[in-house]
Amino acid sequence: MGASKKRKQRFLDSHPQCFFCGEASETVDHIPSRECFRNRIWPEGYEFPACRACNNAAGPLEQVVALYLMMGNHDGERPTTQFQKLIAGVRNNNPQFLPNINVSANAKKRALPLYNFPHPADEPVANAPVAELPDENRRAFEAFERRLTCALYYKHMGEILPPTHMIRTFRVQAIQKSADDLIRTAAPMLPNGILTRRQNTDIGSQFFYNWYGDETTRTFVFLAQFSLSFVFIGVACRLENMEGGEDYRPHSDDIGGSAGEDVGAGRG
Repeated sequence: MGASKKRKQRFLDSHPQCFFCGEASETVDHIPSRECFRNRIWPEGYEFPACRACNNAAGPLEQVVALYLMMGNHDGERPTTQFQKLIAGVRNNNPQFLPNINVSANAKKRALPLYNFPHPADEPVANAPVAELPDENRRAFEAFERRLTCALYYKHMGEILPPTHMIRTFRVQAIQKSADDLIRTAAPMLPNGILTRRQNTDIGSQFFYNWYGDETTRTFVFLAQFSLSFVFIGVACRLENMEGGEDYRPHSDDIGGSAGEDVGAGRG
């Protein structure tokens, strides 16, 4: 057995259950997916034990989210080759998730004031880089966010998220003006700040987050940002501790397989 296989087996031996559903672990899952990072160079410490079914089911939707994370990034570091491969992969596997780039000038004019995006005054509004996300896109993002919630809960709370726990997630593009208020309000309440890294490799500020976990109620909250792309909030708590909205759903919904239904094959 090679060194890589031995490391994998030691990891699975010390983490015998899938972080997501609790069944026997068979694979090592990267969360967030390696596709979400430039040149697929991901941060250390974000490998999780997973059963084969949970790992495989996530791939297609993670590919979709990775495409939008790179498409929505405004730090000027888009890796062209990887980006084109993601477009081709989504077009081949799940074309219903591709954005609509034929947005009318009037629709772009209505959208621009919502963003911290300096569109040149002498440039026609019709040329603004605004795309419309399809409704199906919400399902891909929600599946991604709920898996991320389960993974970070497992990492920082030291246990598998119970099926009876309720999960609520929310997302906003980093350049939306509402993102500034969201971060300013939420971040001070989440005292544990993490900037993910990789030893001997500068991966920049591609994935960072704040989190808080209550040991008594087993409530977990995080606010994460991917470069200058998207900001995510996730909450996991017991039924009796739900606050702030009616759009919670139990983790048992995820374990039932709803997150990966009706999509084609893809890479995780």
